[in-house]
Amino acid sequence: MRLLVLYVDRDGDLKAHGIDTPIVGRDEVLRAGIKYILMNPDDSDANAIFAAVKTYDKLVSEYGEGNVNVAIVSGSPDPALADLTVVKELEEVLALFDADAIYFISDGPTDEMSVHAIQIKRPVIAVYRVVVKQARGVEETVTLFKYYFDKAVREPQYRRYTVGVPALLAFVILLSSMANLEIVRILINMTFLFISFFLVVYGFGIYDFLRNVLKRFEITFIITLFSLFAIVYHIVFTIIGSSILPDYLAVIVATLPFVSYVTESYIRTKSVRYGGIVAGSIASSFFYFIFPKITKPIIDIFDLMFSIAQYISTIFIIIILVYLLRGKWRRAELR
Repeated sequence: MRLLVLYVDRDGDLKAHGIDTPIVGRDEVLRAGIKYILMNPDDSDANAIFAAVKTYDKLVSEYGEGNVNVAIVSGSPDPALADLTVVKELEEVLALFDADAIYFISDGPTDEMSVHAIQIKRPVIAVYRVVVKQARGVEETVTLFKYYFDKAVREPQYRRYTVGVPALLAFVILLSSMANLEIVRILINMTFLFISFFLVVYGFGIYDFLRNVLKRFEITFIITLFSLFAIVYHIVFTIIGSSILPDYLAVIVATLPFVSYVTESYIRTKSVRYGGIVAGSIASSFFYFIFPKITKPIIDIFDLMFSIAQYISTIFIIIILVYLLRGKWRRAELR
């Protein structure tokens, strides 16, 4: 097996300092590393270059000099062009040394974003991240923090998150307080409440679950997120006695995702998803029959039992109707 030890400078720092890439061969790579570290002794790119040379030496002792080579490729400061540039330079390297697999060297997660692009050309069998050991004194810590803070604030791919988003949030909050309009404050509070809800859903994996279940139904997926938010809001604020969502509207909101699912599925596949009809009926019937009863300050047990009986009867009737409609639909298809 022929192995290529590859260091990827995804953001193009080497080119910015006058070092042309791609670079192939141990001696050429070593010279580039020495040249770069003399210009930037505190940069982790140089350490990663030397790590690539060290890895090359280890693999040569195992597989032989003719089966191993080392190279450097660079990307671009523009994230949209970075991986395309990396792949283009990798093609030049592979034209000189046709490797079977790549041993990837990086100095952090940014460079490792190119792994998927590189795998289009050759499989990546290992990823080795170089972690530069730093002194833990106060002065060194402050210097390191200052360096990364300056990088986060100045570089376009980071500053939109470190500066732009916080500034936008502060601007909206201050603007709403100056406007002194109740409706504006309510809309802004609801917006931030939804963002917080979305982050909770995303953090606990509910977003990924819904995405996998509804991966072919984009409209239904979006409606489900908003409906889930409205239902959670309604349940919580009904319990504490201050919900502004009427019960009938809660029924509609609970039904919307299933209506969207059945409709979108029929448009795409020309078939009716009866499971969506049953599930929608269960959800809407719960908010129509059961939920208003169990959230009353004083629960009438007989009234609740009657509502449960209505709920079960409704679901039972809907299941029978769906079963009959499904059989009728299949007979029509066979004809």
